[in-house]
Amino acid sequence: MSETALPELRTTFNPVVDERQIPERFLDLHPEIYAKMLLQRVAALLLGASTANALTYRGVDWSSVPVEERAGVSYKNVNGNAQPMERTLVENGVNTVRQRVWVGPKDGNYNLDYNIALAKRAKAAGLGVYIDFHYSDTWADPAHQTTPSGWPTDIDNLAWKLYNYTLDASNRFQDAGIQPSIMSIGNEITVGLLWPTGKTNNWANIARLLHSAAWGIKDSRLNPKPKIMVHLDNGW
Repeated sequence: MSETALPELRTTFNPVVDERQIPERFLDLHPEIYAKMLLQRVAALLLGASTANALTYRGVDWSSVPVEERAGVSYKNVNGNAQPMERTLVENGVNTVRQRVWVGPKDGNYNLDYNIALAKRAKAAGLGVYIDFHYSDTWADPAHQTTPSGWPTDIDNLAWKLYNYTLDASNRFQDAGIQPSIMSIGNEITVGLLWPTGKTNNWANIARLLHSAAWGIKDSRLNPKPKIMVHLDNGW
């Protein structure tokens, strides 16, 4: 293969970031092409996934359950009996819950401590956990990809900060006895992540940030390692 040729990608459904499938020299020479190819390929794979594969994870996002419970909300089954949300989910065929993680929210909701406590509830109920790193202090979506307060904005230091944050967060889940089945490195990142450094006018930066986040998980003590997902909006 020449250094400018695109590497062959697998055609099976596997939306996992694993640059071991890509020659190292390609990553070094063409990070912007790799980042575009990665996002486009994940979208295509999701579109072509079979029903059987799509139903491997039968899940819901239950991130706000503790917030709602503190506000006095209770959850009832079909018989009108109050019971923990996780019990209702399991009884109705859910096997995985998604939890969004914010870096430094002002009220503490959705931060790492909040999510570790919630993940312990999920594990106790027999549910798998899918961690959705937003890499922001609040919502990250197509209109908002704001870098966390106090994080650097130059690519060298931002990539290093992202790696270490993801590494530390992953290790904290492991230390708490939680081994997520999936971790997504960013939320709805069709428009990039960690603006302004990771905007789509600089695909090389996006590629580097995704590598840093992915290796934060891979270098962690998590055992077994989770699948690493690139999360796109409208990615069906």
